[in-house]
Amino acid sequence: MNQNLQTVIASVVEVFGLVGIAYLYARRMRLNLDSTLRIGMDFFVPCLAFVSLMDARIDARMLGSAAAATLIQIGCGLLLGVAVLRAVGWRDRRELLMPIAFVNSANLPFPLLLANYGTEGLALGVLCFSVTNLMIYTVGILILHGGGRMRDALREPALWATVLAVALRLLRVHPPEMVMRVPRLAGLAAVPLMLVLFGDSLARTRLTAVRPAVVATLVRYASGVAAMGLTLALIRPEGLLRKVLILYALLPSAVINALLTQRAGRDSQAVASSVLLATLVSVILLPLILALVR
Repeated sequence: MNQNLQTVIASVVEVFGLVGIAYLYARRMRLNLDSTLRIGMDFFVPCLAFVSLMDARIDARMLGSAAAATLIQIGCGLLLGVAVLRAVGWRDRRELLMPIAFVNSANLPFPLLLANYGTEGLALGVLCFSVTNLMIYTVGILILHGGGRMRDALREPALWATVLAVALRLLRVHPPEMVMRVPRLAGLAAVPLMLVLFGDSLARTRLTAVRPAVVATLVRYASGVAAMGLTLALIRPEGLLRKVLILYALLPSAVINALLTQRAGRDSQAVASSVLLATLVSVILLPLILALVR
């Protein structure tokens, strides 16, 4: 078997295998992992973001292209989502824009990028994640509530870890290896922890709103294809950057969309169903993407 194909298959098996085990465990034990989620997002993920950006051999232009491509992807999702919701008579169901525009930019792609493209690929993914996270807590909250919450976005430790790493790289400052050992060790825990938390989130999700889920999932991937086309035409990424941006354009919806929708008092069941269906589709789609773009 081709070595590249073996790498793809192995990465997909380990990622979705761990998610599946966590899903079954969560269904049986019914644990409350809210505090674990907070520790992961406040400590482990920021450490992973910082270390991956500091260790990667990528230049500032690639980082800027990754950020621009992420904005294109979100913009395409919002524009196509609004058009489709109006066409089907769901103009007031703006919560469905969340699973269309905002993808799972950390739980699934981080381990896949690390396994297939190494720390350089992961560093680009970290930047896409940071931009997506910022947009969720500003534009996403604006969609759900009618008013943004910039303070919530600015409180995300992963965002500041990304900013710090980019600033240090621009200044050509690298902390001593003894100092880097701490975030590097913590970052190792981030990937398996995110997959376990993702499996736990899926275990609490049910496909109850089938029609909205089908519509939102179709538009999610259609807008992803449109964003990918625009990105390739406008930014013209090459090499590793091209591979990472294609993957990010076609990721499934983020679980956080359902939580934010529930807090806003809108139809969280439809959003949660959309997230689940998009994730099920990604089990087939992501391995194909990784195999084709290598």
